[in-house]
Amino acid sequence: MQTNNLVGDSSVDASTVVRRSEKQIACDMGGEVVILDLDSGTYYGLDQIGAAIWNAIEQPASLVAIRDAIMAEYEVDAETCERDVVAFVERMRGAGLVEVGGGGSAV
Repeated sequence: MQTNNLVGDSSVDASTVVRRSEKQIACDMGGEVVILDLDSGTYYGLDQIGAAIWNAIEQPASLVAIRDAIMAEYEVDAETCERDVVAFVERMRGAGLVEVGGGGSAV
């Protein structure tokens, strides 16, 4: 049974919606993703799992939907997946590449 309580940052929960920033350009590079932050000119590289999370937010998605998409693709337990997804989203938010907001609406 899967839980809907995401761990990590108390500012996010299962209904938190994540979307890509409009100030970036991303390119798939054979299973990995390269992102250019248009404001800073900084490039970011995502490995295969980071790319899977990035692809899961092609459209705004809740953290629980992102977690479930990763769990469907990779063998990982819910707690580890939740922690890693939240950490990834927080790093991406810190870099200005994603935006987060309350559930049920685009950010």
